[in-house]
Amino acid sequence: MLSLSKNGTSRFFKVIGLFIHVSIAFYSLRFKKYLHRPGWVYNKREELYVTQAQLFRETAVELGGLLIKLGQFVSTRVDILPRATIQELSGLQDEVRAVDFEDIKIMVCSEFGLALENIYAHIEPKPVAAASLGQVHYGVLLNGREVAIKVMRPGIEEIIRIDLNAIRQVIKLIKTFTDWERFIDLDAIYQEFEETLWGELDYLKEGHNAEVIAANSSDDKELLIPEIIWEYTRTRVLTMEYVRGIKITNYEEIEDAGIDRKRVAAHLLSIYIRQVLVDGFYHADPHPGNLFVTKDGKVIMVDFGMVGSISIEMRRNLVDMVKAIVRRDYDTVVDYLIRLGFVHYRADKNTLTRAVAIFLEHILGDAQDISRVDLHNFLQDLEQLLYEQPFQVPARFTFLGRALGTLYGICVGLNPDINFLSVSKPYVDELLGDGGGLYQAVKEKAGAWGSALIELPPLFERVLHKTERGDITIRIPLNQLQNSIADNTRSIRSVSWAVAFGSALLTSSYLLVNNLSREAYWGLGLTAVFLIMLLTSSNTRRNSRRAPHPPIMVKREK
Repeated sequence: MLSLSKNGTSRFFKVIGLFIHVSIAFYSLRFKKYLHRPGWVYNKREELYVTQAQLFRETAVELGGLLIKLGQFVSTRVDILPRATIQELSGLQDEVRAVDFEDIKIMVCSEFGLALENIYAHIEPKPVAAASLGQVHYGVLLNGREVAIKVMRPGIEEIIRIDLNAIRQVIKLIKTFTDWERFIDLDAIYQEFEETLWGELDYLKEGHNAEVIAANSSDDKELLIPEIIWEYTRTRVLTMEYVRGIKITNYEEIEDAGIDRKRVAAHLLSIYIRQVLVDGFYHADPHPGNLFVTKDGKVIMVDFGMVGSISIEMRRNLVDMVKAIVRRDYDTVVDYLIRLGFVHYRADKNTLTRAVAIFLEHILGDAQDISRVDLHNFLQDLEQLLYEQPFQVPARFTFLGRALGTLYGICVGLNPDINFLSVSKPYVDELLGDGGGLYQAVKEKAGAWGSALIELPPLFERVLHKTERGDITIRIPLNQLQNSIADNTRSIRSVSWAVAFGSALLTSSYLLVNNLSREAYWGLGLTAVFLIMLLTSSNTRRNSRRAPHPPIMVKREK
């Protein structure tokens, strides 16, 4: 690891090369599919999910640093990646190479300015856990108390600088060759990620984060957060009480201990509902290496280097949106998505509402309420919507989305049949209130009518002004008309290439019969080109045009 930090240029190009290699591997399928039989692309894509995940894992284990953190996050996303990819990347949580114990001793002694034997009575040379930025050792204080000692990896600051620079260059390439920036503010996300990452390298700050969350959760006796021992904590060394538990993804051991996995998943969900919607201060890195379960079913949460905070105003909007989600009021959900900046205010709300309903029922519910929806036509409408009114991810929600995405994967792993809406409703009602019954419902409706009465006059005025200027635009669904036009265009293109192919073939035959071999060979070459263009045009499917950021829904496997 230290040698890699000295050779920064080599590491820099390895990181960039990895992302470019993975991108090209998948992007090239768009062109290779024309050279193979139907169905080849699907099989090849499934193969690439495994081989590229293996390449990423091997490179991440070799280089360490930020690649480990990225791989650990992706390995929990059972909602967007195939099981084979998840299995390949899940090894990253246990394959991080440990730093030599002699380097760890030097780091500890330099932080305290004392010999190791004057700080701890014992410290186990083999780490209990090794992470991307640091590693944890079992130890015993001079007074005999068992502790967990978290020590920062020597030279990690230099590695972080190199990796951040590489990621910055990758973002530049993405902005140059894709239109992702229409949907997500990559620069703002990078800035937030950089600030959060450097914050993780201050263990004093991490200790205070742990105490804040412990204080906020003091009434939850089923959640354990290790106590920070400040006398033995410095910027690069963190000492906390040692708590034994089972890794939250070790399902077999959890069941052998007689622990109800469904209950653990529900409790974990309630913890985050409280942290996000009530406290406004949450653990932003809930990957399986940071969550454990005690023998009596209590949840242990560790590693508070990455946390997130939510302003009061944003929390109020999120609370109202979650209430709307729980009661399946998707019109209101869309209103809050617009208010929070996920969707442009001019978006087609009707199509958006249908999209949100299907997405949330698929991801959070049991999809019983959407069994009668014509999914084929809806997805075609949604694809057109994504081009015309693209969704965007505000930078301030990036880490919250990351945490909730990771949490989603862990909860589904614990309970594959989990219905998030049903499970979360009691906790939402308990923590946020049930909405105040009839009085609250009347109050909300009265408020909506009042807002409408205030907004209607200026709205009518704007409509009249637009009418006078001739700027009124009427939006109607044109899917079938667009498909017919596309079919006709494709047919005309195919006929044109067929005529060109036939003409070239006849001309080449004529030249060959008249002993003009050289010209005939050139004509045959041109004929072959026309044939390829004819076959390509004929094989182009109507739905080959894809949204630049297609939503990926992978059915949960039970």
